[in-house]
Amino acid sequence: MKGLLIKDFYVFSKYCRAFLVIAVIFIAVSFYSENNVFLYIYPVMIAGIIPMTLISYDERSNWNLYSGTLPYSKTQLVSAKYLIGLIFSGCIYIFTMFAFMLKLFIKNSFSLNALLFLGTFLLVISVTGPTFLLPFVFKYGAEKGRIVYYVIIGLFCVLAAFLVTGDLQTVLQLNQKWILGISVISAFLLYALSWVLSIIFYKNREL
Repeated sequence: MKGLLIKDFYVFSKYCRAFLVIAVIFIAVSFYSENNVFLYIYPVMIAGIIPMTLISYDERSNWNLYSGTLPYSKTQLVSAKYLIGLIFSGCIYIFTMFAFMLKLFIKNSFSLNALLFLGTFLLVISVTGPTFLLPFVFKYGAEKGRIVYYVIIGLFCVLAAFLVTGDLQTVLQLNQKWILGISVISAFLLYALSWVLSIIFYKNREL
């Protein structure tokens, strides 16, 4: 498993560095924006699609066929992508939340409720994309899975457009701690279910 993760880190560092650049740019711009929620959503959103991008490079280089000659099970191959997704999403999430907290301190407007709500919201967003996307990718391949990818991106854009019409304070009025807790638990339960489904789909898929 360690070898699979190292391989994915190498592929990311060679072909996907633009993801990090875009994330940093959006987070930097958020310091100069007046509560534009989209600037916080987009970095964690693109982090969530990194596993699919890595799968696409794997299929393009026929890694999915070559990996069959190595001592890795299909369960491990699927799990590596879910773990790499959690790692990158977690890093971007922490960086985004740190930037948001720093902005609140600089503007002397620190609010624990604001931090809690945005943190929960971004956490749910970061796992929602791969939750629905990866099972389709592991069942049909990256190329056919792109259809689902575009649908998910479209839904995120609709959500972002809705949020951009208001400011962060308007969104924060929806803050209900019990709802936030249920949302996080539900998101990670669905992520775990997606993980299991992807393993089943990939085991039954003819390569």
